[in-house]
Amino acid sequence: MAEEANPTALSCVKALTAFVENGKALLDLAEKESKEDSFQTFIRQKIRIDQKQSLLGLIEAAAALYRSLSVKRKKDAEDLWRKNIHCAALREAVQDFQRLAVQWDSFLQRLDDELQLSAKILAGDHQSRRISPDTPLIDAKTGETVTLEKYLGKGKKILLVLIRQFSCLLCRLHLKDLENNQSSLDAHSMEVVVVSFGCQQGASHWLQETDCQYDMLLDPDRKIYTAFGLEASLKKVLNFSNMLLYAEYVADNLEFPRELPSIQDDMFQLGGDFVLDEHGRVLFSHCCQSPIDRPSVKDILSAQ
Repeated sequence: MAEEANPTALSCVKALTAFVENGKALLDLAEKESKEDSFQTFIRQKIRIDQKQSLLGLIEAAAALYRSLSVKRKKDAEDLWRKNIHCAALREAVQDFQRLAVQWDSFLQRLDDELQLSAKILAGDHQSRRISPDTPLIDAKTGETVTLEKYLGKGKKILLVLIRQFSCLLCRLHLKDLENNQSSLDAHSMEVVVVSFGCQQGASHWLQETDCQYDMLLDPDRKIYTAFGLEASLKKVLNFSNMLLYAEYVADNLEFPRELPSIQDDMFQLGGDFVLDEHGRVLFSHCCQSPIDRPSVKDILSAQ
């Protein structure tokens, strides 16, 4: 006699099936469009948060998956179908979900390989290096050319927060966390300086939207990004697991900031956090391996 599935198992099957169908459609369209234009054109024009049928549409699809299961976290969804895995139909749906994950990440890896974006980390121990204090940068608030030397030699540590793109929600949340812990930063004589590779127009908009009070420097040639070995990667930004984690923010009713149509940004650049002593020596180095990967305030304050 065939085993009768319980209502929870059936709900999981229905939700997973709809998600996988949606994910496959997005992936099939991306593969098709990536062959019609150059990879650069595909990346710049066909992967956008405001295009529901782009790869980024998987975020909303995952949020819909969570809502249909009455959960808000990837872990809670996985726990739910793990508890009901005795259902044969659910096991098959989970296998389809896992196959989609492999196909999704394989496609992104092919794009990285074609664009030679992966494995660009520079060799060497960044904590034993110095960042050139005379590297020319732009003060985002005044437009004046400045250097890191402006911040050195004052008896303070400098926390450089290199952001990904102006519309990166995770970067904004990280900086808000630092602002909320300003008293601890002050107690450790640590000054925060935000660094972006973007243009001044985008920086002005970002400063207005975030009301960030920290100094912001622009590194349009990405010299500091390169010095710290920060890479760009489609897979590390858009991999299947990350997309389901981004959906948790949507499930919490947080909106991803919209890009300015008048500027060109780079959502695939990864960021990092680096603490310099007053002489410019690197005391703490964290190269983000994904947009979600930011060090805790506790880890940052441990820099000696």
